[in-house]
Amino acid sequence: MSERKTDRMVRVDQAGEYGATRIYAGQLAVMGNRAPLAGEVAAMADQEAAHLRKFDALMARRGVRPTALQPVWNVAGFALGAA
Repeated sequence: MSERKTDRMVRVDQAGEYGATRIYAGQLAVMGNRAPLAGEVAAMADQEAAHLRKFDALMARRGVRPTALQPVWNVAGFALGAA
């Protein structure tokens, strides 16, 4: 596999992890710690945050730029989670 193709895969995976963290942030903003499953949702959010940190580090090591759509994921992910 070419380095360019691998870099694109890393970018897509990082974007997915970023989107997941924003979805969880939206969910937690709405439910806070009141809902019965809030603790489980917070734990899943922590897992996704750990995955995101690993992909961020990998991108930095490889010199891969984040997706140009990251500002969209920021807003859209949070809104999706909140909805």
